[in-house]
Amino acid sequence: MESLREVMLEKAGLTAEHYAQLTKVGKVVYLPKKEFLIQAGTTCSFIGFVEEGLLRSFIYKEGEEVNLDFYLSGSFASAYTSFLTQTPANGTIQALADAKVFLISYADYQNLLRSSDSWYRFGKYVSDTLFIRKCKRETSLLMNSARERYELLLQSYPNIEQLVPQYHIASYLGIKPESLSRMKSLTYIKA
Repeated sequence: MESLREVMLEKAGLTAEHYAQLTKVGKVVYLPKKEFLIQAGTTCSFIGFVEEGLLRSFIYKEGEEVNLDFYLSGSFASAYTSFLTQTPANGTIQALADAKVFLISYADYQNLLRSSDSWYRFGKYVSDTLFIRKCKRETSLLMNSARERYELLLQSYPNIEQLVPQYHIASYLGIKPESLSRMKSLTYIKA
């Protein structure tokens, strides 16, 4: 779990002792492709960190799946509003490829926060990371064209086209798969 260790020490400003503390209370789960980390209607009782693999979050809208986000290795994954409020989640998180995810439970997270103020740095880092991702996505949906959203996706998630089926990418962009194909073909013609 070197990625999580790196995040804690280099980005959240914690120590190796904090990392050891976290790994004592957390657990690793292995999700086969297509298995759910959480389903809509259940309460999210964890913050996850994707060590390996790929996840997606989605909601159902008018009977269709709408992708909200992708979680690649090195990403935090949670139905965070549900986690914070301990109310049922609106969305579902599913593995798009076999995944290894480190989970810390709501109760253990709260205990760590109570144990030392330095854990709030970790909590702030997680919260800030998830909040910024959400804001970028919302702003992009409201302000950018489909092409601009696509370019931002490629910038934010390098190699995503090799990892995620086109119909999932189209759903994330808020367009139909054939529109994505047309947009990509026009991009290649110009290049």
